[in-house]
Amino acid sequence: MSNKLLVNTTNLHVGGGVQVATSFASEVLAIADPEARPVFLLSSEIAANLVAQGLDPAGMVGVEVRDVHGLDLCRSAARRRMDKEKAVFTVFGPLYRRRPRFRSIVGFAQPWIIYPRNECFARLTLLRRLAARLKYQIQGWFFRQADVLVVELEHVKQGLMRELGIPEERIHVVHNCLSRVFLQPELWQPAPMPEVDYDLRLGYLGRNYLHKNTGIFPGIVAALARDHGIRAKFYVTFTREEWAAATPEFRAACVNVGPLTTTQCPSFYQRLDAVVFPSLLECFSATPLEAMAMERPLFASDRAFNRDVCGPHARYFDPLSPESAAQAVADVFARGTPDASALMRAKAHAVEFSNPADRAKSYLSLLEGRAPNAPQS
Repeated sequence: MSNKLLVNTTNLHVGGGVQVATSFASEVLAIADPEARPVFLLSSEIAANLVAQGLDPAGMVGVEVRDVHGLDLCRSAARRRMDKEKAVFTVFGPLYRRRPRFRSIVGFAQPWIIYPRNECFARLTLLRRLAARLKYQIQGWFFRQADVLVVELEHVKQGLMRELGIPEERIHVVHNCLSRVFLQPELWQPAPMPEVDYDLRLGYLGRNYLHKNTGIFPGIVAALARDHGIRAKFYVTFTREEWAAATPEFRAACVNVGPLTTTQCPSFYQRLDAVVFPSLLECFSATPLEAMAMERPLFASDRAFNRDVCGPHARYFDPLSPESAAQAVADVFARGTPDASALMRAKAHAVEFSNPADRAKSYLSLLEGRAPNAPQS
């Protein structure tokens, strides 16, 4: 592989994108010969995750650590570095470049763009709604500048064709998957989770974005206590700013452990009794796969993006009804312990859904100008 190919992760600092990029980088950087792999521009967060996995990018040939935030790319050293290459894969965009000099492959995971009439907009003030629509119109324009877009499920491809008018041949589906870390217990690091004296420890791993619908958690806690006699507490992984902005009611129902590294995530799930994923809007989230892989009961919003990934291996609830979620939780735990055989089947489904090696091969094929799984010439 020519070293004129570059992988850009400089814009990824939080959330699931960091995990995907870390997993991809760990697969490719394990190749000993730097001439056989693309150049990598890593964000500081992804570099730190790689170190936690025992793969230190410091001093690696063809690996640089640079951070870009939003439109900072316009005047950054990362922009000048990309302009030297013939093809750049931005793991998740948008890449804020107008007609870049290189062939641009960009990962897409912005559901607000492909579902512009989603129910989350109704929760915004008029001013924030107008600002959001402007933001996503601008992002949509930059996504159109890509030569190739990479998505994680078929419904996202259809949304890009419908909403942005992008031709089908410019969009490729490459399934997301579990990070290999979840299958390597020797790499797991403890998560800072204080003990709580409650019947159930429920959890959610992710950011507190509006569409994640985490505001339902206090209602679920109240409904479990009122209707089912179950005392529950939620563990969340919010940033300091997100936690400070939460309501007193929310903080009373939850414990915040803060953002986690990839190697801490399995330990987080281990300490939970169940995972609740109430999202209203997604392209794809790895959280359901991770919960199933860790053999934790999964309660997920009854939305197509969850059913497409989880099939019969999750308990679904109306994400607009705390009572519906509480009932689903109570139905499982009323018997005392969840069905171990059902959890094992869910784990097998999660592990077999896709794998990091195949995903990395597909990404590299697109960077090289070939369709995923196409034979090399």
